[in-house]
Amino acid sequence: MEKQKGINYKKYIKFGIVIILIAIFSSLWIAVENGNIHGFDEKIYDAISSVKSPMLTNILVIITEIGGFFGLLFILLVTVIILLYKGRKKETLGIMLNLAISTYVYIFLKQVFQRTRPITGDILIDETGFSFPSGHSTNNMAFYGFAIYLVCLNVKNHRLRNFLCVILALIPIVIGISRIYLRVHYPSDVIAGFSLGIVLVILFTSFIYPRIKL
Repeated sequence: MEKQKGINYKKYIKFGIVIILIAIFSSLWIAVENGNIHGFDEKIYDAISSVKSPMLTNILVIITEIGGFFGLLFILLVTVIILLYKGRKKETLGIMLNLAISTYVYIFLKQVFQRTRPITGDILIDETGFSFPSGHSTNNMAFYGFAIYLVCLNVKNHRLRNFLCVILALIPIVIGISRIYLRVHYPSDVIAGFSLGIVLVILFTSFIYPRIKL
């Protein structure tokens, strides 16, 4: 007699997370449209303003550049070179395709929502373009989220795997915080970007990456 297949709880958990994050993203945008998000954003701004210092500002400017277009492109190129050297063609294509998709999606959504960036307060660097969702937060969460996925697949040492996953998870969070600190994004932009990035990496690793054949 054949064994009955067990329920794939991991699949349901993943798509439960997707639904929750889409709900968070949608709720944030509805709040923005209705003008109900200002108090939330200002409370986070006030909390971050209380720890501002010239040294911290300089550090977070560097961090935000690392998470920007050229910084992330450099990290992508280094990663691609290492993966190709190791003969990891599927991972190479996956990491490039994942980043390309997240970039396209956030640019498209910025044009759809067209939220203006912060124009008051202590804006510490110049930025252009629309604000919602944060592109830095979306791209870096998707990029490092996929890196966590690859680490979990390929690193067998339990302690090393956990250590790498924690570091990779912290990087996009710190980059997102830098965007709020520098006041080039509202906190709600960054949270929306995080939510979107996680959704994209879950969908990518569930439907697209497994179908890459090289």
